[in-house]
Amino acid sequence: MDISRYRKVFGVGPEGILICAFLLGILCLVDRALHHMEIRNEPRPLRVIGLILIAIWFCWYFWSISHIRQWWRHDRLCTNGPYRFVRHPIYAGWILLGCPGFALMLNSWIILLLPVFMYFVYAILIRKEEAMMTAVFGEEYRRYAARTGRFIPRLRSCFGAGYKNL
Repeated sequence: MDISRYRKVFGVGPEGILICAFLLGILCLVDRALHHMEIRNEPRPLRVIGLILIAIWFCWYFWSISHIRQWWRHDRLCTNGPYRFVRHPIYAGWILLGCPGFALMLNSWIILLLPVFMYFVYAILIRKEEAMMTAVFGEEYRRYAARTGRFIPRLRSCFGAGYKNL
């Protein structure tokens, strides 16, 4: 299967970013209309936690990028680094770390809905990417997908086959 360099490098990321920006705009409007539903009256601790989540997200993102180069440069299925745990660590990091971090920094219950919405958006968008990977890698990708979660690690990918003995 011949895939475009653009699709190979970016996947469904650009579509996800546009949808996220649109949803964030809507949630900000709803937040404003509801007179900013604060999580806490004193937002400083939340902002610190939000900054920590965002810092972890940046580290996770760069770790993911450093490993995905196997696919970009050598057309090899990447199954190490963060890809050992989840099939889509870049999107997972955004959903589980980046979005919640920003919501906490903004101290908003409404914006805290963003990661929930983005989980479902990426779950739909990711089908294209997974179809492409199946077309390129076939059975190798199917076996990889069977042992790893899309966005949330499966116990088997974290602990290996020995997790049943725990």
